Amino acid sequence: MKKLAMILSATLVVMLLFAGCSGSGTGSEAEADSSTTVRIASASYGEVEIQAEMAKALIEAQTDHKVERILNMNEWLSFPAIVRGELDMYVSFTGTHFLGTLEQTLTPKWRDPDKVWEYVHDRLLEEYGLYAFEPYGYNNVYGLAVPRSRAKELGLKTTSDIVPYAAEMVLATDQVFQDRPGQGYKELCETYGFNFKEAVPMELGLMYRALTTGEADAGIIYTTDGRNIAQDLVILEDDKQFNPPYYGMLLARADILEQHPEIKTAIEPLCGLFDTKMMTELNARVDVDGEDAAQVARDFLQEQNLL
Repeated sequence: MKKLAMILSATLVVMLLFAGCSGSGTGSEAEADSSTTVRIASASYGEVEIQAEMAKALIEAQTDHKVERILNMNEWLSFPAIVRGELDMYVSFTGTHFLGTLEQTLTPKWRDPDKVWEYVHDRLLEEYGLYAFEPYGYNNVYGLAVPRSRAKELGLKTTSDIVPYAAEMVLATDQVFQDRPGQGYKELCETYGFNFKEAVPMELGLMYRALTTGEADAGIIYTTDGRNIAQDLVILEDDKQFNPPYYGMLLARADILEQHPEIKTAIEPLCGLFDTKMMTELNARVDVDGEDAAQVARDFLQEQNLL
């Protein structure tokens, strides 16, 4: 009986040793254990899809992690989802969180885009456990645009230049701008001291068509929309600084980056890489020419020697 006990004891020790070796995760098993799937969301328009696809391509090329792309999730769905841990990253904007999430008021001291980003970065990290990457470098804000022929005819260069003509003009806007709290049609009129003959909210595609057909004289556009180039629109200078900084950036769960710092390293080359003209041209390839956002993203990364 004593001999049997010794044999059983020795067998148990061997089994524990093997179990320990198996749990150590050497070789390919260790790689599998350390990898994760990163969930990146974006809304359903070219700009944020392109940026999300760039992050996906860099993560998968430079780490062992996989990326799940979650499509058609707008800002209002993505933020609560990432806070709940249902997403890991999504493409956002500094102004969205400064004015919306953090409920700040735009004053002259907050016109500095770096200052706005620093504030957003610190508050989101402290209050929500979210890490705001440094901005991509482009500013996507509302702009007042007119066809180039009309701008030339009336000598329009700045938004203030349109004041004498606004009362006879029809303005087309997207469906959000009319009643957007703190940064909508009412505030634009108060800033510049004008009122248009009529302000008509519509889907963006219809707005661009209305500018082409002459049904609208001017439109409220997003400054990085590729259709601005395709339709040869002049974006009037925001000379009274109606817009706050709305710089594109990637928002991520801080715990994911702490657990996997290589993900942060892979994405950081995108920070500061773009200007508004560059982003607009990339957007045009998707929103105007109909190219695939993932392919546009990969083409750009290869041109920049990042892939």
